[in-house]
Amino acid sequence: MRTFGLYVHVPFCGSICSYCHFARTAEHDAARRDVYVAGVLREFELRRQACPALGSARRPLATAYLGGGTPSQLEPDLLARLLAGTVGRCERTADLELTAEANPETFTPGLAQAWLAAGINRVSLGVQSLDAGVLRRLGRACDPTTARRALALACASFTRVSADWILGPGVRLDALLAELDEAVALGVGHVSLYILEVHAGTQLAARVADGSVTLPSDEHVRGAYLAAARRLADRGLVQYEVANFARPGAESRHNRGYWRRQPWLGLGPGAHGAWGRWRRANHDDLSAWLADLDAGRLPEGAVEELRPASRRLERVVLALRTREGVPLSWLPSGALDLDRGEQEGLWRREAGCLRLTGDGFLQLDTIEEALARRL
Repeated sequence: MRTFGLYVHVPFCGSICSYCHFARTAEHDAARRDVYVAGVLREFELRRQACPALGSARRPLATAYLGGGTPSQLEPDLLARLLAGTVGRCERTADLELTAEANPETFTPGLAQAWLAAGINRVSLGVQSLDAGVLRRLGRACDPTTARRALALACASFTRVSADWILGPGVRLDALLAELDEAVALGVGHVSLYILEVHAGTQLAARVADGSVTLPSDEHVRGAYLAAARRLADRGLVQYEVANFARPGAESRHNRGYWRRQPWLGLGPGAHGAWGRWRRANHDDLSAWLADLDAGRLPEGAVEELRPASRRLERVVLALRTREGVPLSWLPSGALDLDRGEQEGLWRREAGCLRLTGDGFLQLDTIEEALARRL
């Protein structure tokens, strides 16, 4: 069946984390959130006018994901209105996966019940760490006690729970492994493990520059990443993508759609979408996004048509991100020294595919640069 995915970006946060570079704002009130939801519904209508088959029986919705920002900043009635005006207006597959992100400090019993009533069947908690020192360095508003309470609540309320961790300043390997054990024991079936990136213009970049925050060494990060992957595997969560681990059947179908180059529609400020050879990015700025919608225009800051070489590179690199790997037939002759990479432990050749190891995943940017020169 030809399906599609939907991503809705909610730009509101209670506070701004030191490392965050996404489209987000901590300056909002109930009126602003109401205007935002009305804007999402207007954008969805414009997209439907441009593509009438979208969300029809010919192209039903298979997955939807509310990300941010912090979707749990939306009042339950606003979130219900947003979902009714987007997901609710689409023909849907019988097994629709509907995910919403939440920060632990905003995830309450009342919110969990409201989300269940709205049809959300998968929750992704931005835990990042259960270490108070690490959370302070990341500029998180949450404390370990609140995070643990939210994890327990999510696992008691939802059958599918994902949690994010970050490998960043102050992370100790023994503590990290104990935290992952704790989350899995509570019932978390999916873990996203990210290596902290420092982006220009963020608070973290300024603190690194002035020496008030010291980043862990590459070797420390490598050791923590590989050890965490082994521990999660021992607990039954298999690595199926560079940063994602899940029990069999608990993988994020929405994110898998990205890596398999399935079409998805992006709504909201800063949202991206992909359809065939076209890539679209909305304005990051909430006011600019709203201004285009008020004028009856799609709020796009950039539209790109991928050239054949870019599409080939995207296909190969996205496949390399996954456990399945890339068919060897997709690789141009001589693009990679296959024997050397295998000897160095970067990949394996199995069943006609090239599959990256943990060390290979850590070298993905370098591998992509080599492929880009030949594709």
